[in-house]
Amino acid sequence: MLMIRKTLIEGKQISCECDIEFDYSCDLLVVGLGTAGAISAIAAGKRGHSVIGVDLAPLPGGVGTAACVWDYYYGARGGLYNEINDAADRIMDGGCYYNSTKQGYKKSYPTTVKALALEEKLAEVGARCFYSSMITDVFLSAETGDVCGAAFCDGERCFTVGSRVLIDGAEGAVFRLLGVRNLGGRISDNKTARFSRTVGVMDGEPGSQRIHGAWSFCGQFSGLDPFEQAKMTFEWMTKPPVLVDKFTERSRLYALGCETAQREVLCCETEKVYSFEDFLDGRRPDDIIFYSFAPLDNSNPEFWDEDEDFQDWQGLCDMHAYGYTTGVTPGMLIPKGVGGMLLSGKHIGTGHTMTAGVRMRTDMEKCGEAAGIMASLMLERGCRATELTAEDIRPILAQTGCYNPENDIGIADLNIPDREMWKTCELPKTPDELRPILASIHPALGLFAVRTRAVEATEELVGWLGSDVRLLSENSAVALGLIGDRRCLPVLREILSREPETYTFNSEHKYFFPWLMKTDLCNYVKAACLISRFAEDEDLPLISSLASYSGDDRKREKAAEYAKAALKKIGE
Repeated sequence: MLMIRKTLIEGKQISCECDIEFDYSCDLLVVGLGTAGAISAIAAGKRGHSVIGVDLAPLPGGVGTAACVWDYYYGARGGLYNEINDAADRIMDGGCYYNSTKQGYKKSYPTTVKALALEEKLAEVGARCFYSSMITDVFLSAETGDVCGAAFCDGERCFTVGSRVLIDGAEGAVFRLLGVRNLGGRISDNKTARFSRTVGVMDGEPGSQRIHGAWSFCGQFSGLDPFEQAKMTFEWMTKPPVLVDKFTERSRLYALGCETAQREVLCCETEKVYSFEDFLDGRRPDDIIFYSFAPLDNSNPEFWDEDEDFQDWQGLCDMHAYGYTTGVTPGMLIPKGVGGMLLSGKHIGTGHTMTAGVRMRTDMEKCGEAAGIMASLMLERGCRATELTAEDIRPILAQTGCYNPENDIGIADLNIPDREMWKTCELPKTPDELRPILASIHPALGLFAVRTRAVEATEELVGWLGSDVRLLSENSAVALGLIGDRRCLPVLREILSREPETYTFNSEHKYFFPWLMKTDLCNYVKAACLISRFAEDEDLPLISSLASYSGDDRKREKAAEYAKAALKKIGE
């Protein structure tokens, strides 16, 4: 059969014609049996399709098993994953396994238990799985241009698999071989979020011991070749939490894990991209097939180098203690211009900032289920992925609870659990509701409501600039800055003429992470961010002065970084 072979050699795209007979054939080939990919294989297999799955790790489950990332406290509820978790509960109860769940929080399963449950379900649907195998080539039909198979190597042999549909569940390994365009990292330097190194640690008194994932932020893989990535990974394996000065009877190293947990991978350009900027600007898709929920978890501390949509949420609105709902559509799972292929995992079409909101375990499991069902429909109907509609997919996903409109909880407080998720926050809808929020030391929801146009109060904000209540005046200036209204500039300049002031808000609620309870308000840093963003000619001396700061005041250091980033951009 005449095909087009696509591969990478020393980082260069290679394409050539070849005539090949596949070693194995199937309806669906799933490359990457991680958190999402394994569920894709099971979902399609349950509908009677022949499935082959291949993974680089020696077991299924991805970072949730192979990297010891057992604990995820966010994500929307419902889906086929509940069936796998029921199997994990049975395995847990029937064997001698340490518990990884902290009482009162979401379920967690240690590596062996979750991997065994996935293996059991994969076997039940007749999926044939190959582990410790790396993808090396992708094949396209010379006639149609559609993806029709791939080649792999397990260190001892190379083998090929032909398929009618292929799902890339390997964090973009397939689309990189194809040369499909990715959406890039952050705008300033194309970097993605730092990776994490996670190990399993056992602690507690004998008889009540628990194992959990202990993690640390590591470096960034962005722009590194495979050798440099491997070098960085090994360097971080010699640092805590992998190696510590001392383990005791109450704290022991339990598992190292065989995979590195990347918090962000480059997203593929898809038929429909939904970005965080779309979300903030109020653009909501209407063909949603499942919902995700998460905080905006970006591990990079350099807010001044992040995209403006990230700065708006985290730096200007102080929304770190809140999570948000994302609606995922079919088009976000279809690589642009590529037939016979779907995406399943963190590399779906969201882009740098939004990818943080769709990476939670249950959401990735729902993503896998959705991709598996879409592949199944393509096989049953003999159609292309782009021909499928949300109306085709939703009824099937609704059967397991993967698609559930009740999961659309909007903005929610991460400190207040509610019905297996989190409590929805009411945003101010009128200027009268907005005013007291902006006059407080915790204006987050008010600022966010202005930024997303949930409340229309532009002229009221201008009027409040002259208020005798300093916080109302300052927060109103920040709110106007968020929507690009330059009438905020005089108040922002006044803020920067004074020493930085910080107000600390402590939530009366506490769910899990103590840092979510505390929110610091420093309008000096926010003013520096916005003044630098507007970069008016008359403010260039002020921006230069901010950038020249070299003391040890942490707030003024942050303000200086925003100013430096602005001057660098102006210089370019």
